[in-house]
Amino acid sequence: MSADELKRLLNAVPFRPFTVYLPSEKTFRVPHSDFASLAPNGRTLVIWLQNSGAFDILDVPLITRVEVEAERGAEA
Repeated sequence: MSADELKRLLNAVPFRPFTVYLPSEKTFRVPHSDFASLAPNGRTLVIWLQNSGAFDILDVPLITRVEVEAERGAEA
């Protein structure tokens, strides 16, 4: 996963929620662009947890994949 790909996902209009996967298969859901921030150098992604002040800090080069949620109303 590259920083450019993450920027594209975070800046998409309309935004579509996505889930980030690490090699351990641990997942981190980004429900809205307000809940994630990419460092200027593109190496770190901060994901804020909903309804709390907690956050996770991820090393972008360790992200193995991202799954973007289907658009609402889209047929499977």
